[in-house]
Amino acid sequence: MKWTLILIFGSCLAETTLCWTYHYSNETMNWTQAREWCQKYFTDMVVIQNQAENDYLVSILPQKNSPYFWIGITRNHMNESWIWIGNNSTWIGNNSWAPNEPNNVHATEFCVEIYTNTGQNRGKWNDEKCNKLKHAACFKTQCNESSCERGRCQEAINSITCLCERGFKGDRCQTAVECPPLPEPYNGYHSCLEGNQTFNTTCRLKCDPGFFINGSSFVTCEDTGDWSGPRLTCAAVECPPLPQTYNGYHSCSAGNQTFKTTCHFKCDPGFLVIGSPAVTCGETGVWSGPRPICTSYKQALLALAGCGAFSTFCCICFCCIKHRQSQSFSTTLYRNKRFTAILLQHPSKVIHFSVSHRKETFPRKVSVEIIRLS
Repeated sequence: MKWTLILIFGSCLAETTLCWTYHYSNETMNWTQAREWCQKYFTDMVVIQNQAENDYLVSILPQKNSPYFWIGITRNHMNESWIWIGNNSTWIGNNSWAPNEPNNVHATEFCVEIYTNTGQNRGKWNDEKCNKLKHAACFKTQCNESSCERGRCQEAINSITCLCERGFKGDRCQTAVECPPLPEPYNGYHSCLEGNQTFNTTCRLKCDPGFFINGSSFVTCEDTGDWSGPRLTCAAVECPPLPQTYNGYHSCSAGNQTFKTTCHFKCDPGFLVIGSPAVTCGETGVWSGPRPICTSYKQALLALAGCGAFSTFCCICFCCIKHRQSQSFSTTLYRNKRFTAILLQHPSKVIHFSVSHRKETFPRKVSVEIIRLS
């Protein structure tokens, strides 16, 4: 079968820009055969997306003795819409059909031909029975799997365009959308899961000890190049309010009661601070140490005197006990060549002691060397 190849360059250069190409057959065939022929040698039967493509196609198709070419729009039933093959588009121009078309003669005209003859019907469409013989109008796409890295390749008369997926950009959709660098938050830091700050990257905020996350701890780079949500911040941990001190007052270094804030206690005239005069708000939100109190000088002196008297009493009792023990008991060290023993004696009896893992009362008439210790 003979066929002719027509290449369309339009306003682009074949050496530098990819464009789809139109083709046609010299032989006539029915619509189904025409599509199979297009698919075998090229990509598919012609699909027209707008009026400009329609006019361009007609301008390069030859005016043969039979100036009628099958195009890739069809339907299966008279009550259905006309559908373009391949992309399922339903585009039909306001002036696409020839006068009085589509007329659906005999209710079986489910295929479409385009006129390339001269006159007012040039470039118009006509519905026709699919078994009629016409020339095939085909196209060959330049799009392939590598044309667009993260997008869909769309062809026009003189160029191809990559329709990028959400979050990608570039002439081949090869670049992920970037978000601006996240500033390091005060009293904290962030880490990004992918190690960068591009589309779909999630970054997590962590705060230093004594600070907590104010809001969400995660932000994500969106397809618009903006970070989701408000900026991440770390707020200082707060300690509970300090109660008012009786007969005194307190003042805090930062004017508040947050982490690392130190509050100093002072007493009114005539009163004395008992305890540490300052407390500090810790990283867990707890004040350091017990709260000091303010007491009068008289109460402080009485308390001090009471403590002294109690200490003196305890000392006297202890000394008396030690003296009675020294009067009631005596300790003797017994030593000879066979053993050495310590004997605790009371004036009324002898205290038993252990020798060779058995209890014995040391006999009074034994030849031993006795050294009295007390």
